[in-house]
Amino acid sequence: MRATINGIEMNYEVSGRSDAPAVVLHHPLATNLSTWDALTAALEPNYRVVRFDARGHGKTEAPEGPYAFETLAADVVGLMDHLGIDKARFLGLSMGGMVGQYLGILYPDRFHCLCLVATTSAVPAQAIPLWDERIRVASTGSLSELVEGAIVRWVVPETKTNKPEVIAQLTAMMEATPPKGYIGWCQAIRNLNITDRLKEIRFPTCVIVGESDPSTPPAAAEVIHREIAGSELVVIPGVSHMLHLEDPEAFHAKVLPFFAAHGPSA
Repeated sequence: MRATINGIEMNYEVSGRSDAPAVVLHHPLATNLSTWDALTAALEPNYRVVRFDARGHGKTEAPEGPYAFETLAADVVGLMDHLGIDKARFLGLSMGGMVGQYLGILYPDRFHCLCLVATTSAVPAQAIPLWDERIRVASTGSLSELVEGAIVRWVVPETKTNKPEVIAQLTAMMEATPPKGYIGWCQAIRNLNITDRLKEIRFPTCVIVGESDPSTPPAAAEVIHREIAGSELVVIPGVSHMLHLEDPEAFHAKVLPFFAAHGPSA
């Protein structure tokens, strides 16, 4: 499905029970809504599941950047408005978790709870050159040169060996990401520094991280957990950044009970 949301043409899907409480899913950088296929199937019996291609990704319009997280958060709320959803549960991974933090601060009345997965609240100064280099490479018009390095960060070696279909899916999604959209997000991410505002989030939050994630390590998750009063922290062993694809069973075993406990019953 497509609609004009916050000034761009957005691609989205809605599935599950139309009369059920809503869950909104936000994918990570250089992927698209299909990364949530397994989680969507697990949620559909009890929820109205909303997933979308974020600005500059998948089949959604990719305007010139730089993007700002205030705009990216407004994209989510704009889609909810379009669908007539007053309040939802939210889950975002990596850049989706960054957006989730902004949603919790800027739109607290629109969400029952947040699930912030494999994410961080600030990019350290020493990491900014890494983001500048990714922007430089993407400016050549292709993300292919970035795939190998991304896969190393995104999954543990065992996943590369035992789940080639996951590697193929991640590679295809990254290579299909519009360079303009990737650059726009990289420009937002490299300037992320919202830690000092996280105390403003005052509703149920679950922070989930892979034990072996080098991109957004457990230490980054611990900062978010410490700043958001009453939040839960879950470290899943044996996985890295794309934990939802590496060990979906363990991931769903944390997400589904959290959603069941916070918000209107399904």
